[in-house]
Amino acid sequence: MKELITFKDVDNARKVLELSDVSSIENIKNSYRKLILKYHPDKYYDSQDKDTYEEKVKEINNSYKIIMNYCLKYPISLNRDKVKDVEDGEYIEDHLKRFYDGWVSDK
Repeated sequence: MKELITFKDVDNARKVLELSDVSSIENIKNSYRKLILKYHPDKYYDSQDKDTYEEKVKEINNSYKIIMNYCLKYPISLNRDKVKDVEDGEYIEDHLKRFYDGWVSDK
């Protein structure tokens, strides 16, 4: 059975990765790398909080997986008009419509 990703999953992952509402793949990867370097437990091998950092890295990795799965499965239009909308900065409305349509509710 196909696992559904809910808006709540993506939103929580976005917050863990410290991303804005609109991010590029490059921003997602950069944020992920920055957070992994910041919290990697190998930096804290003598610390009593090493377990806390290990859990934080697991949370960051899981969040990255959720966001990337969403991004990789999200259809991207290569149509001339859609590319033109991006050039003109008119992609936000279309993105929001497609992002929120079809989500499973948390009811």
